[in-house]
Amino acid sequence: MRRIMPALLALAVIGGCQTGSLPRTTVPDLGPADVGAVEGIKVTVVARNLSNPTHVSFRPGDGALTVCDSANGRVLLIDGKTTVLHQGMQTEYWKKISPTENYYKIGPLFCLWLNESDHVVGDGGGPDGQETLIFHVGKNAFATNALAPTQPDNKSDLGEGNFVGPVLSPDGKTIYAASHGNDARSWIVRVDVKTRKLEHFISSDEAGVEVNAPMQCLIVRDRLLVLYSGAGGKDDSRVVEYDLKAKRPVDQWALPGLVDAMGIAPIPGRPDEYAVVDNNWDLTSVKKGKLARVKLAPGRDAGIKILADNLRGPVHCAFGPDGRLYVACLGTMFDESNGEVIAISGIR
Repeated sequence: MRRIMPALLALAVIGGCQTGSLPRTTVPDLGPADVGAVEGIKVTVVARNLSNPTHVSFRPGDGALTVCDSANGRVLLIDGKTTVLHQGMQTEYWKKISPTENYYKIGPLFCLWLNESDHVVGDGGGPDGQETLIFHVGKNAFATNALAPTQPDNKSDLGEGNFVGPVLSPDGKTIYAASHGNDARSWIVRVDVKTRKLEHFISSDEAGVEVNAPMQCLIVRDRLLVLYSGAGGKDDSRVVEYDLKAKRPVDQWALPGLVDAMGIAPIPGRPDEYAVVDNNWDLTSVKKGKLARVKLAPGRDAGIKILADNLRGPVHCAFGPDGRLYVACLGTMFDESNGEVIAISGIR
């Protein structure tokens, strides 16, 4: 655990600073035909002009929307007006094809609230093995340790990074998150909130899970539910339920028809039912994404109903205090300032 030095703190914590191109919060609605939605679905755009937005969350208490404007290296707070909560965070290109061809710029990958003021930001803009989670406690910022390679003799394993899809345990003591370091070995990590110690927790491979790319963690029935997007462009997305003590799967659900599921959110008041967004990932373009209602009953195949099939690159979702599903979308093309957050009502 290390405390961030004042020079870095000045970049990482700039509350209320209005700089750069900010998203508008009042914009026209999208009609059902615009997103290929079934009857009853209504979509409203709540933020635009983002670049590769990665995560949406809500501040406890007032329910303000938090958005990771990832490629711009900042976190935004939207509550009637837009405030830059953090900016100047490091960024990198996820895929480097050649010295002149780089794709999918990322920076902060999530903002997880611990209470009405304290929160944790996933600092995703650095090299694997050097990235940390940054705790913002009061006016101070503290970085966790990084995660070194688990296989030092394997040159492809540079350590863990690109931490995404976190969840806070019900007792507030532990954070679980998905990790994207060595693609040949998928890890779920955990953080002790008190000590801010980051460590490897569950190896998907050792647990016998045959897909990679974990995207999001949830706590359900005192167990850990993990969404895996699988290989890009392949119909192999899956949800796995882990026993937290044994670190072994107790149930799994294939998600046929969802190619690269990246976000999952429990539907309020509907046990075992979830909203899932499918990015339909492609390295060079944004393809038509989907929204599905998914039922994950223990011991049964997943029940899947497609609610919309023309979303613009959905990557993460969460239900807000108003009951609507908020979805971070890449827009018509990633690495450009046309990303957006939409709010969807009528999910039933």
